[in-house]
Amino acid sequence: MLRHAPIADVTHHSLLIVEDALVHRTIISKIGDKVGFVTRSASSVEAAEALLRTQEFDAITLDLALGEHVGIDVLRLLADLKSRSPIIIISVSDDAVLEETCRIGRSLELDIWKPLRKPIDLRLLREMLEQIKLCSGPQKVARA
Repeated sequence: MLRHAPIADVTHHSLLIVEDALVHRTIISKIGDKVGFVTRSASSVEAAEALLRTQEFDAITLDLALGEHVGIDVLRLLADLKSRSPIIIISVSDDAVLEETCRIGRSLELDIWKPLRKPIDLRLLREMLEQIKLCSGPQKVARA
């Protein structure tokens, strides 16, 4: 009699990295991997939109300067999609711009976490991702 092994739990925590600079995407991805996230990345608003319309993410990191567009465009899209994903804004912008962006995100009823300035404090980013992972259950892979 053949016995089948139990089906492995394929549920995972996912992280979307919205960042136009390859070096930053790579660094954030490596930290996400170490924390236990499966990472996806988007280098533009359009690429982020394509991913966000088909998949939910347990966490999102968002750069504010994305070529011709800005991170606020992604925040508006997330609000339209009624996203509940925790969002960490990462930018070279000054504190006033970061705080205003966070205020806008919260006014859109998004789960905005403390922003990080570049250069990124890698220890703090890791701690934030670990906290998000502990606080959230894994999302469904596909949007309904």
